[in-house]
Amino acid sequence: MNIFRWSGLLAVPFLLVLAGYFLVETQLAPTPALAAPNAVTFPPLEQLEHYTTVRRGITREHMLTSREALAALKAGLPVPTGTHMVLVDYQSDVLTRYLVGQKTGDGADEWEYQWFWPDQTVKADENVARCYSCHRSKQSEQFLFTFDGAISDDDPL
Repeated sequence: MNIFRWSGLLAVPFLLVLAGYFLVETQLAPTPALAAPNAVTFPPLEQLEHYTTVRRGITREHMLTSREALAALKAGLPVPTGTHMVLVDYQSDVLTRYLVGQKTGDGADEWEYQWFWPDQTVKADENVARCYSCHRSKQSEQFLFTFDGAISDDDPL
């Protein structure tokens, strides 16, 4: 019986050291940030229409969406569920990323966003909630900063 009492007492310091290791390890180790899992898919770019280009310094952003979405926007209707709005981002004429907004439901505010690398893989550490928080300011323009370009009949190039 004394053997069990001693072995139990020896286990206490061991458990404290083990618990301390995991506490310190989890507090000091960086938490991996993962892209928010959502319904956004990478669209077939060849099926989308270029509707405007935004230029700022070394930045050139080509905006793409479907013909159906452009027709709906010009008619003053909501874009169809499933619509992709794609920002193709070039920095100094080098493709840097794709920012994709996708209409995920019938409600006007049902948009989700995702950041994709040039190879079309998701940027795993991007906080895509920031996209929606900014785009909310454009609710009257279907959450688009490029609404005027989408409804314009001007040649986008």
